[in-house]
Amino acid sequence: MMTALSDKHQVIADLVGGKPFHYIDYPVHGNIGDLLIMHGTLAFFERYHLKPRISAPAFSYNPGWIEKGDVILFHGGGNFGDLYSEFGMQALREMVVSTRTDNRIVVLPQTIHFASMEARRRSARLFRQHPDVHLCVRDYASYEIAQEFTDHVHLLPDMAHQLYPIVPKHTATTGALLISRMDDEKRASDSRDDIEYAAMTDWPVVVGERERNIDFFRRAMRSTYRLGIGWNSNKFLSRRWAKYSGRLIDDAVKLFSLHNHIATDRLHGHILACLMNKSSTVLDNSYGKNSSYVSAWTANSELVALRKG
Repeated sequence: MMTALSDKHQVIADLVGGKPFHYIDYPVHGNIGDLLIMHGTLAFFERYHLKPRISAPAFSYNPGWIEKGDVILFHGGGNFGDLYSEFGMQALREMVVSTRTDNRIVVLPQTIHFASMEARRRSARLFRQHPDVHLCVRDYASYEIAQEFTDHVHLLPDMAHQLYPIVPKHTATTGALLISRMDDEKRASDSRDDIEYAAMTDWPVVVGERERNIDFFRRAMRSTYRLGIGWNSNKFLSRRWAKYSGRLIDDAVKLFSLHNHIATDRLHGHILACLMNKSSTVLDNSYGKNSSYVSAWTANSELVALRKG
């Protein structure tokens, strides 16, 4: 089942079609879920023998680097909309879509969520002006919303599925691990009260003091970009960041390996469990992202239990 999910990404390789492409908005932070998406995307590139002309986070990318014929690939995840507008990812997508109408644009698998209907309508109007923008989405609710943005909509699983299988580092010796959100996506009503678990944590705790090292990468990328050498420095720093962030993922894998079951309201807590062939109980986040994803892709697995309500 998990292999079949990764095979569905063939359509993205077809959209690139062997043309030069840019991979934009990869994460430079300690969210393990976003890092799993990034490393899944890098594994996808390797699988299909694709090499980006440039890879860059949103804060050190210059749209002036785009040349005629280049394909633009935006990193996937759960930030399409206005939930994380302060970080500028949606603004960058909208700016590139509105100014690069001669270039094919592909948004890798996303969950769409707008709290403001006006912001949603405004964004959809911008996207509708582009003749060749392809929006990949991870669930049926996002698929319906995406029809407002473009006629080119693709229902696809998360890019992290390209990492399957991940072999556990140890034999599980401990009970359930609860990965529980501490941010704005945490549900107001807590549905974890009757879940038995041996340990509880969240991604920021897993990363811990290494957030300082992550901040070093961010500052290096920003400073070299401001000095006008972002094109060359991104090529070097993106490789270094991929290597370092891979170690953060390894630590999450080691943690999961110790436990015989995962309970989580983190989508990628669930997806990482799937990649490791571990059973998981999935709790929802604040706006239904997790249940929508399970319903679309993993509900038929005997290893998955969805907790509703």
